[in-house]
Amino acid sequence: MASSSTNINLSGATYCVLTGASQGIGRAIAVEVSKLLGPNSLMLLLARNKDELAITASLCESANVKVLFNPIDLSKASINDMNDVLNKSLAGRKVTDFTTSVIFHNVGSLGNLAVETFRMEDENELREYYDLNVFKVISLNTQFLKIFEEVEDRVVIVNITSLCAIKPMGGMAYYCSGKAAREMYFKVLAEEKKHIKVLNYSPGPVETAMIDHVLVEAVNDNLRDVFNSFKSQGTLLKPEMTAKKCVQVLQAGKFSPGEHVDYFDNE
Repeated sequence: MASSSTNINLSGATYCVLTGASQGIGRAIAVEVSKLLGPNSLMLLLARNKDELAITASLCESANVKVLFNPIDLSKASINDMNDVLNKSLAGRKVTDFTTSVIFHNVGSLGNLAVETFRMEDENELREYYDLNVFKVISLNTQFLKIFEEVEDRVVIVNITSLCAIKPMGGMAYYCSGKAAREMYFKVLAEEKKHIKVLNYSPGPVETAMIDHVLVEAVNDNLRDVFNSFKSQGTLLKPEMTAKKCVQVLQAGKFSPGEHVDYFDNE
Protein backbone atom coordinates (compact mmCIF):
# COMPACT_ATOMS: atom_id res chain seq x y z
CA MET A 1 0.00 0.00 0.00
CA ALA A 2 1.37 3.39 -0.96
CA SER A 3 2.00 5.94 1.75
CA SER A 4 0.09 9.15 2.35
CA SER A 5 1.13 11.81 4.81
CA THR A 6 -2.20 12.55 6.46
CA ASN A 7 -4.33 10.39 8.74
CA ILE A 8 -8.08 10.77 8.41
CA ASN A 9 -9.68 11.91 11.63
CA LEU A 10 -13.42 11.31 12.03
CA SER A 11 -13.56 12.33 15.70
CA GLY A 12 -14.72 15.86 14.94
CA ALA A 13 -18.13 16.92 13.67
CA THR A 14 -18.47 14.71 10.59
CA TYR A 15 -21.03 14.51 7.81
CA CYS A 16 -21.31 10.96 6.47
CA VAL A 17 -23.39 9.63 3.57
CA LEU A 18 -23.62 5.89 2.93
CA THR A 19 -25.50 4.18 0.09
CA GLY A 20 -26.66 0.58 0.17
CA ALA A 21 -26.98 0.94 3.93
CA SER A 22 -29.91 -1.42 4.52
CA GLN A 23 -27.97 -4.67 4.89
CA GLY A 24 -24.69 -6.55 4.65
CA ILE A 25 -21.49 -4.61 4.13
CA GLY A 26 -23.27 -1.25 4.01
CA ARG A 27 -24.94 -1.74 7.38
CA ALA A 28 -21.69 -3.00 8.93
CA ILE A 29 -19.69 -0.02 7.66
CA ALA A 30 -22.33 2.41 8.90
CA VAL A 31 -22.17 0.91 12.39
CA GLU A 32 -18.35 0.93 12.49
CA VAL A 33 -18.11 4.51 11.27
CA SER A 34 -20.78 5.75 13.67
CA LYS A 35 -18.62 4.61 16.63
CA LEU A 36 -15.86 7.02 15.57
CA LEU A 37 -17.81 10.19 14.87
CA GLY A 38 -17.49 13.15 17.19
CA PRO A 39 -20.15 15.45 18.67
CA ASN A 40 -22.57 17.16 16.26
CA SER A 41 -21.98 14.57 13.55
CA LEU A 42 -24.64 13.72 10.99
CA MET A 43 -25.20 10.48 9.05
CA LEU A 44 -27.42 10.04 6.00
CA LEU A 45 -28.23 6.44 5.11
CA LEU A 46 -29.60 5.64 1.65
CA ALA A 47 -31.16 2.45 0.23
CA ARG A 48 -34.51 1.25 -1.08
CA ASN A 49 -35.80 -0.71 1.93
CA LYS A 50 -37.23 1.70 4.51
CA ASP A 51 -37.68 -0.87 7.27
CA GLU A 52 -34.14 -2.22 7.00
CA LEU A 53 -32.74 1.31 6.82
CA ALA A 54 -34.54 2.11 10.05
CA ILE A 55 -32.81 -0.84 11.70
CA THR A 56 -29.40 0.37 10.51
CA ALA A 57 -30.19 3.87 11.75
CA SER A 58 -31.12 2.55 15.20
CA LEU A 59 -27.76 0.77 15.39
CA CYS A 60 -25.87 3.96 14.53
CA GLU A 61 -27.69 6.58 16.62
CA SER A 62 -25.74 7.95 19.59
CA ALA A 63 -25.25 11.07 21.67
CA ASN A 64 -22.72 12.25 19.08
CA VAL A 65 -24.52 11.26 15.90
CA LYS A 66 -27.85 12.26 14.42
CA VAL A 67 -28.88 9.64 11.88
CA LEU A 68 -31.22 10.32 8.98
CA PHE A 69 -32.33 7.79 6.39
CA ASN A 70 -34.11 7.99 3.06
CA PRO A 71 -35.62 5.03 1.16
CA ILE A 72 -34.53 6.25 -2.27
CA ASP A 73 -34.14 4.06 -5.35
CA LEU A 74 -30.94 5.47 -6.80
CA SER A 75 -31.45 3.59 -10.07
CA LYS A 76 -34.43 5.85 -10.76
CA ALA A 77 -33.37 9.03 -8.93
CA SER A 78 -32.82 12.19 -10.94
CA ILE A 79 -30.03 14.66 -10.32
CA ASN A 80 -32.56 16.93 -8.62
CA ASP A 81 -33.72 14.06 -6.41
CA MET A 82 -30.16 13.41 -5.28
CA ASN A 83 -29.47 17.07 -4.68
CA ASP A 84 -32.67 17.42 -2.64
CA VAL A 85 -31.89 14.40 -0.46
CA LEU A 86 -28.43 15.72 0.38
CA ASN A 87 -29.50 19.33 0.96
CA LYS A 88 -32.51 18.40 3.09
CA SER A 89 -30.30 16.30 5.35
CA LEU A 90 -28.15 19.38 5.91
CA ALA A 91 -31.07 21.64 6.85
CA GLY A 92 -29.89 24.14 9.44
CA ARG A 93 -26.22 23.17 9.01
CA LYS A 94 -23.45 24.78 6.96
CA VAL A 95 -20.82 22.74 5.14
CA THR A 96 -18.20 24.57 7.18
CA ASP A 97 -19.72 23.12 10.38
CA PHE A 98 -18.06 19.79 9.60
CA THR A 99 -14.38 18.98 9.98
CA THR A 100 -14.78 16.02 7.61
CA SER A 101 -17.38 15.15 4.97
CA VAL A 102 -17.29 11.54 3.79
CA ILE A 103 -19.36 9.56 1.33
CA PHE A 104 -19.33 5.77 1.00
CA HIS A 105 -20.52 4.50 -2.37
CA ASN A 106 -21.66 1.00 -1.47
CA VAL A 107 -24.76 0.63 -3.65
CA GLY A 108 -24.44 -2.10 -6.24
CA SER A 109 -25.89 -5.18 -7.89
CA LEU A 110 -24.54 -8.33 -9.54
CA GLY A 111 -26.21 -8.09 -12.92
CA ASN A 112 -27.54 -10.98 -14.98
CA LEU A 113 -25.60 -14.15 -14.11
CA ALA A 114 -27.83 -16.35 -16.26
CA VAL A 115 -26.45 -15.15 -19.60
CA GLU A 116 -23.01 -16.08 -20.86
CA THR A 117 -20.72 -13.21 -21.82
CA PHE A 118 -20.68 -14.04 -25.54
CA ARG A 119 -24.49 -13.96 -25.58
CA MET A 120 -24.97 -10.58 -23.88
CA GLU A 121 -27.19 -8.50 -26.20
CA ASP A 122 -30.02 -7.00 -24.14
CA GLU A 123 -29.12 -3.31 -24.37
CA ASN A 124 -31.93 -2.20 -22.08
CA GLU A 125 -30.76 -4.60 -19.38
CA LEU A 126 -27.20 -3.36 -19.81
CA ARG A 127 -28.31 0.27 -19.53
CA GLU A 128 -30.27 -0.47 -16.35
CA TYR A 129 -27.23 -2.17 -14.84
CA TYR A 130 -24.84 0.64 -15.67
CA ASP A 131 -27.39 3.24 -14.58
CA LEU A 132 -27.36 1.95 -11.00
CA ASN A 133 -23.79 0.75 -10.70
CA VAL A 134 -21.92 3.45 -12.62
CA PHE A 135 -23.90 6.42 -13.87
CA LYS A 136 -26.00 7.08 -10.76
CA VAL A 137 -22.95 6.64 -8.53
CA ILE A 138 -21.15 9.31 -10.57
CA SER A 139 -24.19 11.58 -10.44
CA LEU A 140 -24.57 11.28 -6.66
CA ASN A 141 -20.87 11.87 -6.17
CA THR A 142 -21.03 14.99 -8.35
CA GLN A 143 -23.91 16.42 -6.31
CA PHE A 144 -21.99 15.72 -3.12
CA LEU A 145 -18.90 17.52 -4.45
CA LYS A 146 -20.95 20.49 -5.62
CA ILE A 147 -22.40 20.95 -2.14
CA PHE A 148 -19.00 20.67 -0.43
CA GLU A 149 -17.02 22.54 -3.08
CA GLU A 150 -15.85 25.30 -0.74
CA VAL A 151 -14.41 22.74 1.70
CA GLU A 152 -13.06 20.19 -0.77
CA ASP A 153 -9.94 19.69 1.30
CA ARG A 154 -12.15 18.13 4.00
CA VAL A 155 -13.85 15.65 1.63
CA VAL A 156 -13.26 11.89 1.76
CA ILE A 157 -14.70 9.46 -0.82
CA VAL A 158 -14.81 5.69 -0.39
CA ASN A 159 -15.89 3.50 -3.28
CA ILE A 160 -16.71 -0.07 -2.33
CA THR A 161 -15.17 -1.97 -5.21
CA SER A 162 -14.14 -5.60 -5.78
CA LEU A 163 -11.28 -7.78 -6.88
CA CYS A 164 -13.49 -8.21 -9.95
CA ALA A 165 -12.68 -4.61 -10.91
CA ILE A 166 -9.09 -5.62 -11.67
CA LYS A 167 -9.32 -9.39 -12.25
CA PRO A 168 -11.80 -11.01 -14.67
CA MET A 169 -14.17 -13.61 -13.25
CA GLY A 170 -15.88 -15.92 -15.73
CA GLY A 171 -19.66 -15.60 -15.63
CA MET A 172 -19.67 -12.09 -14.13
CA ALA A 173 -19.23 -9.78 -17.13
CA TYR A 174 -21.86 -7.33 -15.88
CA TYR A 175 -20.32 -7.12 -12.41
CA CYS A 176 -16.66 -7.05 -13.47
CA SER A 177 -17.09 -4.43 -16.18
CA GLY A 178 -19.30 -2.25 -13.97
CA LYS A 179 -16.87 -2.38 -11.05
CA ALA A 180 -13.94 -1.64 -13.38
CA ALA A 181 -15.63 1.40 -14.92
CA ARG A 182 -16.71 2.72 -11.54
CA GLU A 183 -13.27 2.27 -9.99
CA MET A 184 -11.54 3.99 -12.91
CA TYR A 185 -13.87 6.99 -12.57
CA PHE A 186 -12.75 7.41 -8.96
CA LYS A 187 -9.10 6.96 -9.93
CA VAL A 188 -9.38 9.74 -12.51
CA LEU A 189 -11.17 11.96 -9.99
CA ALA A 190 -8.36 11.35 -7.49
CA GLU A 191 -5.79 12.21 -10.16
CA GLU A 192 -7.50 15.53 -10.85
CA LYS A 193 -8.41 16.42 -7.26
CA LYS A 194 -5.37 15.39 -5.26
CA HIS A 195 -6.51 17.27 -2.14
CA ILE A 196 -9.65 15.07 -1.96
CA LYS A 197 -8.96 11.73 -0.29
CA VAL A 198 -10.28 8.91 -2.49
CA LEU A 199 -10.15 5.22 -1.58
CA ASN A 200 -11.27 2.22 -3.62
CA TYR A 201 -11.83 -0.47 -0.97
CA SER A 202 -12.30 -4.12 -1.98
CA PRO A 203 -14.02 -5.99 0.89
CA GLY A 204 -13.06 -9.55 -0.07
CA PRO A 205 -15.49 -12.52 -0.18
CA VAL A 206 -18.17 -11.61 2.34
CA GLU A 207 -21.01 -13.68 3.75
CA THR A 208 -24.00 -11.82 2.30
CA ALA A 209 -27.09 -12.62 0.26
CA MET A 210 -24.94 -12.14 -2.85
CA ILE A 211 -23.29 -15.53 -2.33
CA ASP A 212 -26.57 -17.45 -2.39
CA HIS A 213 -27.76 -15.40 -5.36
CA VAL A 214 -24.67 -16.42 -7.35
CA LEU A 215 -25.17 -20.09 -6.51
CA VAL A 216 -28.79 -19.98 -7.67
CA GLU A 217 -28.46 -17.81 -10.77
CA ALA A 218 -25.00 -18.44 -12.24
CA VAL A 219 -24.77 -20.50 -15.43
CA ASN A 220 -20.97 -20.54 -15.38
CA ASP A 221 -19.82 -23.78 -13.74
CA ASN A 222 -16.48 -22.38 -12.58
CA LEU A 223 -18.17 -19.40 -10.94
CA ARG A 224 -20.50 -21.69 -8.99
CA ASP A 225 -17.55 -23.86 -7.98
CA VAL A 226 -15.62 -20.85 -6.67
CA PHE A 227 -18.51 -19.63 -4.56
CA ASN A 228 -19.35 -23.13 -3.36
CA SER A 229 -15.76 -23.47 -2.16
CA PHE A 230 -16.06 -20.21 -0.25
CA LYS A 231 -19.04 -21.61 1.63
CA SER A 232 -17.79 -25.16 2.14
CA GLN A 233 -14.31 -24.11 3.31
CA GLY A 234 -15.61 -21.43 5.66
CA THR A 235 -13.48 -18.72 4.06
CA LEU A 236 -16.22 -16.12 3.80
CA LEU A 237 -15.72 -12.99 5.86
CA LYS A 238 -18.37 -11.61 8.18
CA PRO A 239 -19.55 -8.12 7.13
CA GLU A 240 -18.31 -6.76 10.48
CA MET A 241 -14.78 -8.03 9.78
CA THR A 242 -14.37 -6.28 6.45
CA ALA A 243 -16.10 -3.14 7.78
CA LYS A 244 -13.50 -2.89 10.56
CA LYS A 245 -10.68 -3.27 8.01
CA CYS A 246 -12.22 -0.62 5.77
CA VAL A 247 -12.36 1.85 8.64
CA GLN A 248 -8.80 1.00 9.72
CA VAL A 249 -7.47 1.60 6.20
CA LEU A 250 -9.40 4.84 6.00
CA GLN A 251 -8.19 6.19 9.32
CA ALA A 252 -4.57 5.28 8.67
CA GLY A 253 -4.69 7.26 5.43
CA LYS A 254 -1.69 5.43 3.93
CA PHE A 255 -3.35 4.82 0.57
CA SER A 256 -2.35 6.80 -2.50
CA PRO A 257 -5.05 8.84 -4.32
CA GLY A 258 -7.67 6.46 -5.69
CA GLU A 259 -5.71 3.37 -4.68
CA HIS A 260 -7.37 -0.06 -4.81
CA VAL A 261 -6.94 -1.59 -1.35
CA ASP A 262 -8.13 -5.14 -0.70
CA TYR A 263 -9.11 -6.66 2.64
CA PHE A 264 -6.19 -9.06 2.35
CA ASP A 265 -3.58 -6.41 1.55
CA ASN A 266 -0.96 -5.64 4.19
CA GLU A 267 -1.55 -2.28 5.86
